[in-house]
Amino acid sequence: MNCFAIAVSLGLQHGVPLERFVDAFVFTRFEPNGPVGMNDRIKMSTSIIDYIFRELAITYLGRDDLAQVVEEDLRGDSVKKDPECLDEVSPDEHELADAAISTDLFPARRRSGNGNENGHGNNGNGDVHQVLEVVQKTVTATELRVARMKGYEGDPCPNCRLFRLVRTGTCLRCDNCYEASAGCS
Repeated sequence: MNCFAIAVSLGLQHGVPLERFVDAFVFTRFEPNGPVGMNDRIKMSTSIIDYIFRELAITYLGRDDLAQVVEEDLRGDSVKKDPECLDEVSPDEHELADAAISTDLFPARRRSGNGNENGHGNNGNGDVHQVLEVVQKTVTATELRVARMKGYEGDPCPNCRLFRLVRTGTCLRCDNCYEASAGCS
């Protein structure tokens, strides 16, 4: 473990972004794994490496999407939203598709014309939008917001392996197979 920490440290010192390490090592699975104690934001981990890089991402990169407990829930004056209200504001699949297709919702790289002329205007060819990457990122971000609104924690269900665990108090319950975490009913 010490050698791994030194390797990551040297990588960071030589310009490898922390985001690359986080993307590479979060969700790695090996023993020991399971519940995490003494941490307000991370309650489950798939490995020690997963825990370390989740903590680094939350603390230094502001990646709250990797935390199982939202910082809002840690405040003493916060109130959990009613699940019925969440269903009213969550977009359906058609709204997600419309948001991804609409080019007015996100910036796109632009280039003029088709490249066959001398560069003095478009010659009626208009602008070409290169939006595929942006569409994919927009859909992913929208799906992530919808999953957060539904209360999904980001961990797989031990029974059906889908990422649909919802926190109910101190327990986790799967929205797909309704399996409850160990010690809960």
